[in-house]
Amino acid sequence: MKLEFSKVKSLEKIEYVGDLNFYNSAKNIPTIKNYKSVEGTIEIQKADSVIIVKYDIHAVLTVISTLSGEEFEYPLDINEELYYTNQKEMDSEDVFYIQEGYIDLDQEIYSLIITSLPLILHKDGEEYPKGENFRVISEDEIDDNDGSGYSPFDKLKDLDL
Repeated sequence: MKLEFSKVKSLEKIEYVGDLNFYNSAKNIPTIKNYKSVEGTIEIQKADSVIIVKYDIHAVLTVISTLSGEEFEYPLDINEELYYTNQKEMDSEDVFYIQEGYIDLDQEIYSLIITSLPLILHKDGEEYPKGENFRVISEDEIDDNDGSGYSPFDKLKDLDL
């Protein structure tokens, strides 16, 4: 769904129901298996040469657990307010400059979903694998590594430059 700058009047509210599975297959995000549902409201307001877009989106994703590798449904709520402009001189840290003349709302919502996901996705109550061949190490253990472990960069030490 594209929102053209020139067609935005004052205040609009859009009921959004999207299918973002195309983006996932195109980007090949391994932790997201499917976008089961993505819906909500988008409020658009124009203030001079800035468009304020308020996203209130609820998504249910089928994701793969980073701990067990099993699929599960992950609900996600997004409430963001972003500012866009089509004037280069107003581009800043808080205002996104859009030179195409439109905002691709599907792409924006996809980006908000991807950046809202935690680094470690797992079901409630799921724990790290246990057993003889598994152990969780702390960051201190990583920092204290004396360098005796294998590194693919070890071969570079023997190069005569």
